[in-house]
Amino acid sequence: RYLASAFDCPDIAYAEAPARIGGGRDAAIFGFALQGTPRAISGPLILRLNRSRVGADRVKLEAVVHNWLAAQQYACPDVRATGTDPLLLGGVFTVMTRLPGRPLAHAIERIVGDGPFIARARALLQVQGILGDIIDAWVDMQIRLHTLDPAPLLAAVGAGGLDPAIITFEGQLNWIVSTVDQYSLVGLKPAVDWLIAHRPSPALRTVICHGDFHPLNILAQNGKVTGVIDWGNIVIAPAEMDVGSAIANIATVPFGVPRALEFALRIFFTRILRRYQRTYAQRRVLDGDAVRYFQVFRCAYQLASVLRSRAAGGHQSGAFDSAAGVNNLVRHIRAISGVSVDETD
Repeated sequence: RYLASAFDCPDIAYAEAPARIGGGRDAAIFGFALQGTPRAISGPLILRLNRSRVGADRVKLEAVVHNWLAAQQYACPDVRATGTDPLLLGGVFTVMTRLPGRPLAHAIERIVGDGPFIARARALLQVQGILGDIIDAWVDMQIRLHTLDPAPLLAAVGAGGLDPAIITFEGQLNWIVSTVDQYSLVGLKPAVDWLIAHRPSPALRTVICHGDFHPLNILAQNGKVTGVIDWGNIVIAPAEMDVGSAIANIATVPFGVPRALEFALRIFFTRILRRYQRTYAQRRVLDGDAVRYFQVFRCAYQLASVLRSRAAGGHQSGAFDSAAGVNNLVRHIRAISGVSVDETD
């Protein structure tokens, strides 16, 4: 009914009813298709229905970013409609084109998902066999993104009625600082002080960073990348932010697998991340200190998000809102910066 009204097509009907195809703690993802529609909403579509705690600015930003990237011929689904009234479906939402393919490293989903131990172990071996191809495609798509001029994107965000600071490094650092102050997260103060004192060189060139650029957010079909998804962490910052964030997120995310497989996975992903950083650095120079800095930054950002949600009495917030997730973030911050943070304060 919403789409029929928004696009003035009263005879609209489902050619393919919405079916759940994935989703995490922030949103549920549905695939569907329509008939009796104008070109703007024809073809396979995706509904990203956010949880009730997600605000309207999130979907507004998603629409601006997706459509700007698609206009630059970067492989990204374009947004066809946004719903900013949570009363419509129970949460704000976006409707976007559905890209063909599945995650570049879809076997990883079988490793960390439910299933017999043997099946998970077999999936781990399958990923190892195609690791080189995965990393090459991963780095290629990331460097393509980093060649785009960020200035027009910042202008597009402002033209969309949003504050461009929300996608800048300084803006996100200020968000961490203000969150720690507002919610009295004194246990995170040492990490905040370290981040302020160790800012990377301003001479580093800023680029468009995805913020969570890993193979599960890269879709491929028949060996070719079809697009990059999940742009909620986009930020204008040095390329080291994107590399450091990918490393930090993968190195600290809790897997929720048996201990024997957890140990093997940690070793495996450590190898992947070293090879990924080396491959990127062979194609584009990286500042190693800045990569480490942005690992601490991403961990502090994740911690601030989780603790803010808890302090505000909210529900689970993201993949790290668990004892294992928080502990992993704390350990990673300490291992790189030497700073100890206390998530209980």
